[in-house]
Amino acid sequence: MKIVNKKKLLLLLSCLSLASCSLLNTHQLKDKTSQINVISNYEQVKGCHYIQELVSSEGHWYTFFFISNIELTHASINDMKNKAGEVGADTVYIEEHMGFGTSVTFLGQDYDCSNS
Repeated sequence: MKIVNKKKLLLLLSCLSLASCSLLNTHQLKDKTSQINVISNYEQVKGCHYIQELVSSEGHWYTFFFISNIELTHASINDMKNKAGEVGADTVYIEEHMGFGTSVTFLGQDYDCSNS
């Protein structure tokens, strides 16, 4: 293999490794969303004001090699809390957890329970 080809290959591999680092970022909590309650018992939101349906997800076909299921789950919950915070919810009810081999997805509902 020519030296020029080796340099091109090394440059390509370097670019791919740098790009992959940014592709492995997970959802982090935004300001004030850490106080949003995440529950799985519908009885706890019966008297609350319903806001909207919610889908949160973390992971892609290539991330499961590098990110643990626990970290994917936490990042998906962070995504859920961030979305809830954007619409003024203080509670998220998780209806269903959909675990895939390469990602974690939650289906839920946003609620405002401040007046109940």
